[in-house]
Amino acid sequence: MENDSHRLRLLSSANEDEKVLIRHVIDLGRSSLASGRSRFSCFLDERQLALCSLSLRQYALKGELQDYECLGGYDKAERRVIIFPGYGYAVPFSPVVFTGRDIQKLTHRDFLGTIMSLNIKREMIGDILVGEKKTVVFVMNSVLPLVEEVSKVGGVGVTIGHEFSDEDIPEKKFEVINSTVKSLRIDAVLADAVAMSREKVQALIRSEGVILNHLMIFDPSQRVDEGDVFSLRGKGKFTLYRIGGMSKKDRIFITIHKYK
Repeated sequence: MENDSHRLRLLSSANEDEKVLIRHVIDLGRSSLASGRSRFSCFLDERQLALCSLSLRQYALKGELQDYECLGGYDKAERRVIIFPGYGYAVPFSPVVFTGRDIQKLTHRDFLGTIMSLNIKREMIGDILVGEKKTVVFVMNSVLPLVEEVSKVGGVGVTIGHEFSDEDIPEKKFEVINSTVKSLRIDAVLADAVAMSREKVQALIRSEGVILNHLMIFDPSQRVDEGDVFSLRGKGKFTLYRIGGMSKKDRIFITIHKYK
């Protein structure tokens, strides 16, 4: 899991666009505190949320910002909006529920492509929950009228509604990988996750890097812990779900979840 050293490294890794975003979100917080009115960001991805949350925490500790919320429409949302509530607020986004006779043929990419073709930026769109009978897309209210005009996605006719419940959240599916490793180094764990030799994984980490808890890592000896999330470009995204005991050959039992 993330420690203070990792948090500092994560903050220091922010690029110029991310620094602009962090300053913008801090300004929103200050404006809300000064005016008492609610302020909110657009949808942020997991890395952006981590960077902004770390920065906001520093200002909150100094009493320069009030409490804030991160909402995405459901408990385990990946993309979320940071909201400074002021004296009260309305949620600035809405669920759009797509249904249709052949909707099971459509993918996440189909829905994202259709919405972005309306000249809607990615940050105006939250999670896209693709189910067998319906798909739920969270969008900022400012672009809601545009999305409500959609009648086809990927050539498939769709109907739009707004009624959404927890039952509409598709269960996340994982491939479960049970293995043993000699150590909890990222190269050892990742080699089993992607079914490659440790030597090839080490070369990939050194040349292309691996993302560990939102931070790009180039050190194959970096330790990973239970709950850490890591991904390698073109190979997928994984969680070190469980660390078990030791085998008779002094290897560590681990369980990895690969996102589908």
